[in-house]
Amino acid sequence: MTTKYIYVMGAESGVGKSTVCQGMLAQLLASGFNAGQLAYIKPVTQCIAKQPVATFCEQTQVPCLDIGNLVFKPGFSRDFIDGLTKSTDQLLSDVVSSILSMGKDKKVVIIDGVGDPSVGSVVGVSNVDVALSLPCSVIFVGKPGIGAAIDNTVLCVSFMQYKGLSNVGIIYNKIPLVALAEIQKYVTKRLPELLPDITLLGFIGEHQVIDAHWKANSGDWFNSYIDRQTLLCNWLGITD
Repeated sequence: MTTKYIYVMGAESGVGKSTVCQGMLAQLLASGFNAGQLAYIKPVTQCIAKQPVATFCEQTQVPCLDIGNLVFKPGFSRDFIDGLTKSTDQLLSDVVSSILSMGKDKKVVIIDGVGDPSVGSVVGVSNVDVALSLPCSVIFVGKPGIGAAIDNTVLCVSFMQYKGLSNVGIIYNKIPLVALAEIQKYVTKRLPELLPDITLLGFIGEHQVIDAHWKANSGDWFNSYIDRQTLLCNWLGITD
């Protein structure tokens, strides 16, 4: 079985990477995959608080590892520089091994990144370093806005491309609903001119209150913003 790995990175912590991960898992389940064919892993983290995506995995019985074996606790960078931790090669090997182990006998594994693409560079285990060690597709989750959002996307994606990642898919999240149409119009017009090799996958509105129907049908909610056919079939090439 060939496992499809999807690495989700973001502009910064709190931009909504985990929401995108959960939405994709829900889309895959709605597309006919069973829970045992999927997996979710956050192999590197700065925060050990339980996230809604972990609860979603528990409820749907999707295999999940929401706190991996590399946690960037306060002082970790100093300890690494002082030679008090494992080496870069050992840390990276541990992270990659945990992902590949999670992917055994799975069709799709969603990898939830930590912070922005460069987080972890100080120890040689950034999101990009991990992604380059895997046969994975990469989704970048951008922050809402027009000018500042585009500027940040160009900065982050240029770094990703410089390091060797290609065909990055981009999703913008947490967009105020009143600004959704305007942001979609201008970002869709300008971003491909600046980053012609990316694929713009969609824009997600921020709902202050999500009613019971959407909470129970998160795949439908996600699909109302990110087209299932475009993301899963056309771009990722995933079929059940």
